[in-house]
Amino acid sequence: MVTSTEVRARVTASFDLPSWPNPHADGAPARDEEYTRVTNPERYEIVHARARLWAEHLGELPGVSVEDGVRITSSRPGALSLFLLTDNVPVTDAEDATLAVLRVAVARPDLVITTLPDCGCDACDWGSADLLDAIDEAIVSVIGGPFVVVRGPGWQAQWYPGGGVSGGGTDHAVAIDLCRRLAAGEDVRLPDGAEAFVGRPWFG
Repeated sequence: MVTSTEVRARVTASFDLPSWPNPHADGAPARDEEYTRVTNPERYEIVHARARLWAEHLGELPGVSVEDGVRITSSRPGALSLFLLTDNVPVTDAEDATLAVLRVAVARPDLVITTLPDCGCDACDWGSADLLDAIDEAIVSVIGGPFVVVRGPGWQAQWYPGGGVSGGGTDHAVAIDLCRRLAAGEDVRLPDGAEAFVGRPWFG
């Protein structure tokens, strides 16, 4: 049986777009002008290419279906659907320029767990390897399972083995503990207005 790590290795091996180094590898802080500058925004097309490769390689596996190159599902019980949503957004202060972004979502298109790049300015550029790793980690966290998302009014938390994030003003420790208990199969009372999505591993 294939593992998420093996699929990631296949994606990496078949990726052949140009890369670029980390411009802040020396640890120096970003300069003020970097926050308002986007150098070569077209290079961020790599996030769309990476998403296409993930859809392609996952779609080759038994029990995995890909719809429109965007919605990817596993037939394994309890597996959450994975959405790889590509878009192009206008670049601030750059006429007619757009920035390629990838939104990774689970269960529904609106349950976005990460958007990459989160910012395309030069100050936030840590090189192509860092960006591709972030994409891969987000996808592997979902398909590797377990993966939990809890969303309430104005807040969201997500948890997976080895990591967890929360935002929107909720208490981080409380939210992550709630996710862990849901992953363990506990009967948990959700906060008012909250909904939970618990995903099991796609493989194994």
